[in-house]
Amino acid sequence: MSKQKGFLLRLSEDDRNRARGLASQIGYSENRLYAEMIHDGLLIQEQMSYYSALKKMGTTIKKDEVMEILAKTPATPPEPQDCL
Repeated sequence: MSKQKGFLLRLSEDDRNRARGLASQIGYSENRLYAEMIHDGLLIQEQMSYYSALKKMGTTIKKDEVMEILAKTPATPPEPQDCL
């Protein structure tokens, strides 16, 4: 487990009051609320970055290259959990 270290987080008084109210409403400490919001925000940003990279790759790859890759995949039906 990584060692936790504190740092100063500057917020407007309005945002801090909103955060305190939300933390109280959902039964979290203010610290836990901030930690989870930062964690979730990082995940979202990482996913958006990954999606952007895939989208960029999609504009550079040629159709015949895609078809060549798809031709290598086995012709098996999807798993039951993957069916609509």
